[in-house]
Amino acid sequence: MAPRLAMLLIACTALVADATWLPAHGAGPESRYLELAADRIVAGRSGALLEATVDMPRAGWIYLQSDGVYAPLDAAQANVYITVDGKPASNDSIIDWRGSSAPNRHGFNAVGAVRVSAGKVRVALHARTVDGRAMVMAGANLSIVTTSATHVAEARLPAASPWLAFDTRDTPEGTPIPERGRHTLLTAAARNSTGPVVAMASGHSYVSTSPGDAMWGIYLNGRESPLDSATWSINDLFALGAEVQAPMFAQALYLSPPRDSEVQLVASESPYYQPLMASTNAARYRVGADTRLVALSGGMRVVGRGLAPGHDYAEKGRHRRYAYVCIGTNGFRPEKCPPAGGDVVLGQGRACIPPGHNGVVMFSAKSRIQGDDADPGGKVTLRIRINGKDVGRASEQTLGPIPHSVSTRTIGASYLATGKRALAPGCHDVEAVARATGDFRNLSLNADLPLLWFD
Repeated sequence: MAPRLAMLLIACTALVADATWLPAHGAGPESRYLELAADRIVAGRSGALLEATVDMPRAGWIYLQSDGVYAPLDAAQANVYITVDGKPASNDSIIDWRGSSAPNRHGFNAVGAVRVSAGKVRVALHARTVDGRAMVMAGANLSIVTTSATHVAEARLPAASPWLAFDTRDTPEGTPIPERGRHTLLTAAARNSTGPVVAMASGHSYVSTSPGDAMWGIYLNGRESPLDSATWSINDLFALGAEVQAPMFAQALYLSPPRDSEVQLVASESPYYQPLMASTNAARYRVGADTRLVALSGGMRVVGRGLAPGHDYAEKGRHRRYAYVCIGTNGFRPEKCPPAGGDVVLGQGRACIPPGHNGVVMFSAKSRIQGDDADPGGKVTLRIRINGKDVGRASEQTLGPIPHSVSTRTIGASYLATGKRALAPGCHDVEAVARATGDFRNLSLNADLPLLWFD
């Protein structure tokens, strides 16, 4: 969409929720992974889509994540969220197709971390709609991880953020987002001594009367993260070409952060200065209540990441938002883009399970989709593959019709190896795999930290 040439930058106070932590007692065989077996139509408030009782041998933290796809049946609003013993334990993953000229299938994501007592704990995935029906598609999942992290922090927005509007003119690739172009939403103390820090953020944003591309990122100690350490989440909030509310979610992995680091969830906007135009993005939006930021550190023995093959992360450097990897073309640029309909590896790495480890490992893939206003449209999928075999279900985003394929959305997939599918000792090849099917000139996903895993 064409941004206006000038806008008013509003001053607003950051809503920083206090993060808390307590030691965890390690991953165990009680960790559970569930998938929705068939499409489920939701009208109003659903019963539990997925639910499990976890028998905790001792008090400790559980990490929760759900990824899936919802599809519009009416011009409705839909929400997916997780509860523990009947109480909300995650963000609201809200989408709103009401008034949209391009209602499409969209990925949702919910995360949370809860400290629970010893004994039986009931965890459930729910959905609800307003003003009509929506479908939660088969394969939507729920991961319940009794994490091995010794320090867990969760921060949440107690109320929606102020209205946010930014000035990102003169912010080309390679330039950090200036203070006038960002707003800290949440801070979580990692309390790490040595070793990696994993961070997950999830929530939703909604537009005012000024549409544009909302953008979130995860920062470490107040600094913008490099491409190989964190993802950006972008969603076009635009009734004429996308949605007026939409899920946004990001992930980060810092392999060797400074001791006692903090992670921040930061709101901004997609900078239009480069590669698009020398102006600022017109987006004016709010971040929804209950948006979450989770940080895990210490005690984890299996932590890693998968990066895009052939993408020179060192050369690309810091302060970049457009790490495009083309995943499908109808012949527009065959020299730079593979034909649509085939698999493209967006991230790859090796997860190594040490002797004596129980093989319970959480995998998470995230990226965002960028089409072209000349694309008739089609479908994009993202899935996780271990040792050459698909695990879990693919996430999905539909695009189109012309000119609406240009609207950017975030997509994610996840999988928890546990139970009979826990990983054996040794090293395992892990990939995040994307595919575009349909009619696209040069459809791209982004390569900023597309895949990570942790126990």
